[in-house]
Amino acid sequence: MIFATKERDVQLKRLDKLISGIRTNKVELLDILTEIATYDSAEAEIESSIATLLGAEEEVERYNPPTIDRIAVYHSSNVLLYSYVLYAAIPSLFCKEILIRPSTKALSTMVKLHDFLMKQADIPSQLLPISQRKFREQAGQSDVVVFTGNYENSLKVQQTYPQALFLYFGAGINPFIIGEKANIEDASKRAVAARVYNSGQDCMCPNVYFVHENMKERFLATLIQDMKELQIGKRNVPGNVIAPLFYEGLSEQAQDYLTQMKDRIVYGGAVDLSINYVEPTVVVSSLEKIGEVIEFFCPIFHVVTYRDEQEVVDWLHAPERVESTLGASVFGAPELVEKLRSTHIVSENLSLYDIENGNHPFGGYGLQANYVCHQGNFTSRPLLISKEVSAVFGRK
Repeated sequence: MIFATKERDVQLKRLDKLISGIRTNKVELLDILTEIATYDSAEAEIESSIATLLGAEEEVERYNPPTIDRIAVYHSSNVLLYSYVLYAAIPSLFCKEILIRPSTKALSTMVKLHDFLMKQADIPSQLLPISQRKFREQAGQSDVVVFTGNYENSLKVQQTYPQALFLYFGAGINPFIIGEKANIEDASKRAVAARVYNSGQDCMCPNVYFVHENMKERFLATLIQDMKELQIGKRNVPGNVIAPLFYEGLSEQAQDYLTQMKDRIVYGGAVDLSINYVEPTVVVSSLEKIGEVIEFFCPIFHVVTYRDEQEVVDWLHAPERVESTLGASVFGAPELVEKLRSTHIVSENLSLYDIENGNHPFGGYGLQANYVCHQGNFTSRPLLISKEVSAVFGRK
């Protein structure tokens, strides 16, 4: 075994303790996560986190990253536990120190989560709830910088770490595409599950559903019926998949959009600003009248009809959108899979949630979705920290 060393054994035992602590104290962990996430999405996040931790040894054996001194992490504002596993817990196998700046949107929850995880295992990470300027001063000599969030902000932050390996994890359009050969019942269930993950507050949720015009009526009828069965209520109650939104301003953004699109709403449309709630809503457009596709952190389903698959490919590959390509879920249109694979990570007859694996590279080929920058060279591709560290620092 490549890593059969005393130090590596200690590191792996630390992750074993973390897994055990998460399992043993799951109720306490759920109380923390459901401050932001719905109960069901928090449970799914815990299971994904455990699976990724269990795959950590095989991952580092596969990519063999060398030991580095420091990683600086600009942490995400959602999927806090899973992100912590990806950006801190697994890198602790090859990094001596990990500095984390929490998102201000999720600060109090992130502090609780960090304290919880540190009680389970002594991960070499520090949570620094300080300004970006002070964080840069403290983390300026980092070997690797992990940034999540806004693309334009990432470019500004990257310039302040000119010597570091800079990894950007962003977001994309993440289209669902329903072709003429699709199993409508299965596609609809996966479409709903993907859009309502944590009430839609996740960067992997699909922002548009392209449906062949011959499948429109069947898909809409099935989709709406599946949506009617969704449980709505408090986010910390098991089974409630739709709840008032956590992040401020989302209901106002949704209300403005739905007011503009009121003639295209075929289901739902209610918004309650007083509790930051958006009713599951279906908006229908033709490809010719699609307008701007917006990333909503709420359960809005934008269904767009098309006549020919090449229309969808051309729309996705247009210059103003090609840099936002992350994932695409293709149902019943096998001829589209290879056409999109050069720009997207493609899930065939599955959602992106169904195929994501925390121990393997993930993402698309658009700079606004994800990129790696080293010595001024930007490249967009599916990313995994251990693989990127091995590629850059393993050569030295």
